[in-house]
Amino acid sequence: MIEKISPVFVERRNQYIWLTIYSDLITNLFLLFLSLYALSYFGPDAIPDAMASMKSRMEYSRKAAPWYEDITRNLKMVRNEDAPVVAREDRLQMALPEDVLFSVGAGDLKDQDQFVLHAIAQAIKRVPYTVLIEGHTDNQPLVPGSRYGSNWELSLARAMSVVNYLVRYEGLSPERLGVAAFGEYHPRYPNDTPPHRAANRRIEISILRYE
Repeated sequence: MIEKISPVFVERRNQYIWLTIYSDLITNLFLLFLSLYALSYFGPDAIPDAMASMKSRMEYSRKAAPWYEDITRNLKMVRNEDAPVVAREDRLQMALPEDVLFSVGAGDLKDQDQFVLHAIAQAIKRVPYTVLIEGHTDNQPLVPGSRYGSNWELSLARAMSVVNYLVRYEGLSPERLGVAAFGEYHPRYPNDTPPHRAANRRIEISILRYE
């Protein structure tokens, strides 16, 4: 029997992901005119380098546009304010709460079909970029008898569980994947309330801009 995944959702702003693409276009135009203005001071020798840089930026935008739409569509099943998808200058970053993938204090994925990870993997396969898996915890001590010596070790075990799933079951190349373990040291919120601590216990999946 398939266990139902706890609901999470993408931030409301992601319903307007076209704004990200539009702002990226405006940024490109601004950089173009800024570059042309700068070239008037540096002379014609700077033109090849400037054109190469702009070509790289435009190529990234061309590849990213359908990818943003695809990742958003695949993640419509996610329904929780603590699972934002954020488009940054150098990456697209998703945060998945602990209870979507793991039991309390456990480093192995829940024994169920991983619908959320499968949806993410399908979108990742469409682009050639490097993927970074980060493990994060709150600052609460682990229970006595835990198989992990610290929150740091727990966050690493969880990140590695996600990487192993993506490689073994989704067929992603290990060469595209990286792992980082931050333990309790990169919280999203102060660890002062149960909801804040719950939000800090997460897996972040970042698709980096460079190939």
